Amino acid sequence: MKQLLKLLVLVCTSLLLWNCNEAPVTKGALSSYLPEGTSVVFKIKDWQSLQNDLRNSDLLSEYSKTNAFTFFSEDAPLLSQIAPSQESILCVSKNTDSTSAYTFITRQTPDLFESDSIPNTSVETFTYGDFSLKKVTIQNNDAYVAVKDSMFIASSSQALLQSILEGKIEKDPTFLKLYNMNDPSNLTALISLPKKRRINSATPSFASHTNLHIEVLSNGITATGVALARDTIPQILSIFKGQQPQKNDLATLLPATARKGISLTYSDAEKLQQELKIVRGDSLNKPANGLLESINEVGYIELDNGTALALKSIDPDLTNQSVARYISEADSFREIKLYTFNEPNLLANAFSPVLPSVTTNYMFALESFFIFTETQTEAEAIISAFINGNTMAKTGYFETSAAQLSTSSSLLYYNLKGSEASLLTDYFSEETAAQLVKIAADDYPLTALQFTYDRDFAHVNYSATHGTTSDKQTIGTVSEQFNSTLKNEILGLPSLFSNHRTKGNDVVVQDVTNTLYLYSDTGNVLWSKKLDAPILGTVQEVDLLRNGKKQLAFATKNNFYVLDRNGNPVAPFPIKFKDDITQPLSVFDYDTNRKYRFIITQGNEVFMYDKDGKIVKGFTYKKAASNIVLPPVHIRMNNKDYIVIAEENGKLTILSRTGKLRVPVKNTFQFSETPVLAEEGNFIVITKGLTKETISQTGTINSQPLNVTANYGFSILGNTKATLDDNLLRINGKLAELPFGIYTKPMVFNANRTTYVTVTETQENKVYVFDKNGTLVSGFPIYGTSQAYSKDAAQRGSLDIVVKGEDKELILYRYR
Repeated sequence: MKQLLKLLVLVCTSLLLWNCNEAPVTKGALSSYLPEGTSVVFKIKDWQSLQNDLRNSDLLSEYSKTNAFTFFSEDAPLLSQIAPSQESILCVSKNTDSTSAYTFITRQTPDLFESDSIPNTSVETFTYGDFSLKKVTIQNNDAYVAVKDSMFIASSSQALLQSILEGKIEKDPTFLKLYNMNDPSNLTALISLPKKRRINSATPSFASHTNLHIEVLSNGITATGVALARDTIPQILSIFKGQQPQKNDLATLLPATARKGISLTYSDAEKLQQELKIVRGDSLNKPANGLLESINEVGYIELDNGTALALKSIDPDLTNQSVARYISEADSFREIKLYTFNEPNLLANAFSPVLPSVTTNYMFALESFFIFTETQTEAEAIISAFINGNTMAKTGYFETSAAQLSTSSSLLYYNLKGSEASLLTDYFSEETAAQLVKIAADDYPLTALQFTYDRDFAHVNYSATHGTTSDKQTIGTVSEQFNSTLKNEILGLPSLFSNHRTKGNDVVVQDVTNTLYLYSDTGNVLWSKKLDAPILGTVQEVDLLRNGKKQLAFATKNNFYVLDRNGNPVAPFPIKFKDDITQPLSVFDYDTNRKYRFIITQGNEVFMYDKDGKIVKGFTYKKAASNIVLPPVHIRMNNKDYIVIAEENGKLTILSRTGKLRVPVKNTFQFSETPVLAEEGNFIVITKGLTKETISQTGTINSQPLNVTANYGFSILGNTKATLDDNLLRINGKLAELPFGIYTKPMVFNANRTTYVTVTETQENKVYVFDKNGTLVSGFPIYGTSQAYSKDAAQRGSLDIVVKGEDKELILYRYR
């Protein structure tokens, strides 16, 4: 029985409506015995069938952990002891701010309720007028039972039961009409607002009555029905008179991380404004501006830290003309122009009380939407989500809910992450509401409530479904952890640095003033350090003490640095060099035991250092015949170690650990920027002439023309090979055809025991990530202007991706 209250909470999370007025009612039906002050009436055709559906609903199981449901378990054990064989109704009434009462009504049958067979039960019989009442105490909880006109009536409130027996209760005939409608489902709910909200004239009700046919599914709740408004009193539903419902497109803009979204559509702006003024009690003056005349959808967006208003234009040129007099260009973000809006209160209350008030200081456009925000921070959050495709429309849980909704409607509420705490407190205590909201956030990523106006009533659709691992983006979402704008342009590529304290990643980046920064994964600057020159290549991560506490190792033009995570030099570093260092630092860990060897390259000379900053005497190779054109690399094949050095004169030198020649190579090559790699037990050189040179471990050479374009990239890691020829990306031979563009070279990396390949399109600024099977990872592409760098994230199964945005912008994404 406690499952019924779980159902009540789910429906009430979004249904902000309904009040009932009083009128005469006929006797002889279950509805004749409804108590006054009822918030929700559940009409149940088959009690046992409903219990089975509720028990099989995974979606409701978590709610049994909350205090609210002791109401139908510990606090109402009588309901678990009844066995109705005919139609029944269950009413929920709120007595005070912290207590609720139930009333159960059905026709009396012989086996309906047998108190004698219930253990730990006492029954006290007394009279009230002409009626005999029983006070039934089960497990120290009281309930009151009586029979009137062959109707069995049970309530947790003696006062409610006595008022029913007195027979003075009146009902609205419209309510009864809805109650008596043909119900296609086993469970129907008729809902009205609590009394304290009914009498609050400052908060207009939505409609007079609503009838919902509820389906309890294994993974959620859906409902359909109708809502009616009275002509005699202003109600929100009445504002849609004479309006044609339009397509709801807000989901394509609403960030998946938002708390709430409301989509309102209309076909006649002036009439809508007039009806809204009636509801608000304003004058009927014509709206002062024509901005809304080219709009057919208005969207309200609530983020964690702010709100926004989105207007969808049917004629963007006309809308641009309407807003032109109010805006001044202020900035840009991700190549989207941002404008200041000099009439911050112009739209604030235009759609009150349906949409909350929004102060509009900034404006920008995305496709046909004109978006107004209070701060630039909210504007950037919406732009980021839109460009990265991290919008609600692209989530699996939205696709599930959308199947239950119409594509066009008058009003559509999206509640995300259990955001309706304020409504739940009308039915439950604040403590209980907080519990329910937390569970809703975990289990119900989205509840949707839709109204489609049709003559003098509205069709209602409701959907609350569980996010499952089979849904798109449920296990493949990308969120922007932070974006930060440096004072100066970023130099080189940002990279990630392991944080042993948080088990996550910090971000390392250098700017054009040669200042090195370390950011936390929340975007805070942990420290900055001015260096003598730009870093050559990228920063390397080492663990010199072999205790899990990492250091940063890198070289500049004249220094070899090792810094601890606080930015302090690790003795005896830095090592200063008189002659220029000409290649990025090479770090070798032959046996993956963190006994590092560091290679410094100066022209045609190489110097090998150990972790103590001392020259490794056992390494005998000192000098090449010409300048070294690529950083020396370490390759391990068949339990043998090779050190590979590429020279300007085309010579490829392959050495042993000690620096002695290990593989003689007779040919010379025109080395490209692609480093020497290992593939299937061979060394691979990709030349400037776009030939693939395969050198065996005995020095045999096989040359193969690639017949590719100049924009060719080759990368390999372990057993995964990626090549890119213009827009044709091949991963282990599987083709992933990209949109035409200019791409960075593919990069292969391992994270979460999975291999990924990333490329960035530098014209549209999109970062793509593919798995080793050539499948685009859910949630990509995302915004970025540089090659992306990635590592495991703190959360199991997640990874962090750092990339440049605009010239000064640093962005950290997290993929889950």
